[in-house]
Amino acid sequence: MKGEQLIVVETLRVRAVPEGSCDQLLDFLKLYRDAVQLVVNELWNLNNKLSKKKLHEAFYDKLRRLGFRAHHVKEIYMHAQSIVESARADSGRKPVLRRLSAKMDRYDYKLDLDTITLTLKLHRNYEIKLKLLTSRERIEKYRSWSNYELVVKYEDGEFWVLVYFKKTVKPVKPRTVMTIDMNFDNLTLAVFTLNGRLVKLKRFKTPLRKILTHRIWIERIQKRYNRSWKFIKGIRRAIAKHGEKIKSISWDYAHKIGDLIAEFALKHNSIVILEELNKLRNNAVKNREFNKKLTLWFYYKIQFCVEYEAKEKGLKTIEVNPRGTSTTCPRCGSRLVGNGYRTLECKNCNFAGDRDVAATINLYKEVH
Repeated sequence: MKGEQLIVVETLRVRAVPEGSCDQLLDFLKLYRDAVQLVVNELWNLNNKLSKKKLHEAFYDKLRRLGFRAHHVKEIYMHAQSIVESARADSGRKPVLRRLSAKMDRYDYKLDLDTITLTLKLHRNYEIKLKLLTSRERIEKYRSWSNYELVVKYEDGEFWVLVYFKKTVKPVKPRTVMTIDMNFDNLTLAVFTLNGRLVKLKRFKTPLRKILTHRIWIERIQKRYNRSWKFIKGIRRAIAKHGEKIKSISWDYAHKIGDLIAEFALKHNSIVILEELNKLRNNAVKNREFNKKLTLWFYYKIQFCVEYEAKEKGLKTIEVNPRGTSTTCPRCGSRLVGNGYRTLECKNCNFAGDRDVAATINLYKEVH
């Protein structure tokens, strides 16, 4: 049934090179920016938000006279209204646009995946062809997807294109339940049958200690040059280098583990149970050392990748409150006490086991 289908959305960001002169494209982007600014200026002086019909009546003819296509006009006044609403919500001043970018409807461009080129329909019936600088392997992924809009940008002397793709995915009927427990050193994954029998148990190390090392180096540099580090180029460069390492390690791990978990879940037709991270943070012990780790927790990155990859494969994900999952006996519900490194036991029923394994069992019990 159509109502049961999932819609997956993804953005492809690539550098683009015009075939021939780029003057027309630059002129279009400048004209587009100025047109958005014109609409922003007029909307700013109004007290009430205009409906789409009123926006069309107020700006369609005016923008068409500038040479824009009909779909350009709609994108311009809708974008301008969103900018005004955002600025007013933040109690800010009237926005002044400087960046060169334009959103384009699917009727105003043609994307050719075979030649990896993009043809844009500009103002005054101009057209320009762009070569997209990306690999064949990367572009082939979207062969079965539909694209519905894109954004063209000019940044630091280069053109960039963001193409928005979407596809419909049929949900997979769950036959097992996968629970995932995350902590500073490990990510533990368990697969249970629907009647509670443990099928698989896996553990993956996280790179958070390596990330923490880079964060400590940043803090040491800032502490050593506590008044001058913002003004010395070499020190700022050193701090930025450690910051890029943190981002690189985090996203690389998150993407790889997200893809691996989703493939594993698809193999077992699993519904994926994740910890509700805002509850996890609220339940955390608020001492100084743990807060340092909290600032580096990349759980949100991992969870984002797991949820996205799972959705792309038609798998359902559920978030549950993790409170007490690592300290509650999965057998009788009593409080577990430590009897060694990450090993817990129950004084009431003599259950003994790993803290992370106990957590995965309790996460399963939250939904069964």
